Amino acid sequence: MKGVILSAGRSTRTYPITLTRPKPLLSVAGKTIIERNIETIAGIVDSLVIIIGYKAEMITEALGSEFNNLPIEYVEQRVQDGSGGAVLLVEDMVGDEFVVINGDDLYSPEDIKAVACECPSVLLHSVDNISRFGSIEIEDGVITEIVESPGVFKSGLVNAGAYHFDGRVFEILRRLPPGGRGEYELPQALIIGEYRGMVKAVIGEGYWRPVGYPWDYLLANLDFSQRESGSVIHPETDIHPEAVITSSVVMRGARIGRRAIISYSVIGEDVVIGDEVKISDVNKQGGTVNSFVKGEMVDTGLYNVGAFIGDGAVIEEEAMIEAGVKIWPRVVIPAGVVVSEDVIV
Repeated sequence: MKGVILSAGRSTRTYPITLTRPKPLLSVAGKTIIERNIETIAGIVDSLVIIIGYKAEMITEALGSEFNNLPIEYVEQRVQDGSGGAVLLVEDMVGDEFVVINGDDLYSPEDIKAVACECPSVLLHSVDNISRFGSIEIEDGVITEIVESPGVFKSGLVNAGAYHFDGRVFEILRRLPPGGRGEYELPQALIIGEYRGMVKAVIGEGYWRPVGYPWDYLLANLDFSQRESGSVIHPETDIHPEAVITSSVVMRGARIGRRAIISYSVIGEDVVIGDEVKISDVNKQGGTVNSFVKGEMVDTGLYNVGAFIGDGAVIEEEAMIEAGVKIWPRVVIPAGVVVSEDVIV
């Protein structure tokens, strides 16, 4: 059976850290997200099709034609018309049954194995707040209704983005109307046509971390961190011994100066942090930290969130970066300034 990994999207919600790389190539505690996903799906499938788009060449160069003993084929999604449109591209490349997973979520092998045992099926997980995901209704173990982005804060089951399909899905996708964004959304295929009342709900019991926002990427690293400080720091960095780094990600080539204080932050590749720079990780008004995403203020739901600094940025000495701020790649923040809003170029 083949596995299909969806890895074509631009991942604009995770800017600035995905301005210079596709999200599946973000490193989580020493391995990229897509490498971890291939390890997860190995032993369940015998070969892979990876759907690529944004910065496609970076993925093909990183993985080649085989990874973890799994042969890899690639197909490019030139038109970003949704996950349903992406799956239609592999119709002539997969057999009677195949497994599909999101290339930017992290899964447990146990959950994917459970999905592979039922066809057609979808992996669901229980979350405390369904508002960012949309909710799934089930009856007698099958999917009955999908509500996209319901806008209510309550617990419930959500789609975790792992599927087991057979060939019927392609005809269903061809008849699928575009959604509100003009895209063909794969989840809608679960409740129409021959799949209506047929798709089994697999309730996940293992690890699942969707990486939808920059702070999700931070949390994924903290999940896998083995350091007492909780941080994930690339070995090829230059960090002053008097710098204090807590619960953060520091990527390759970063330089961090004397008495810099960094917490709950992501520091991109080749970033320079000057002496006595301070990055706050708390909302000065109290409560959870907010952050702008695509022009809208988003509540992170977290009480500790620092800054997200893109590759090659320079933060000069004694600057202060407030919680939830994002700084675009190669931006220079002058010495001594206080940055309370995103710096976008």
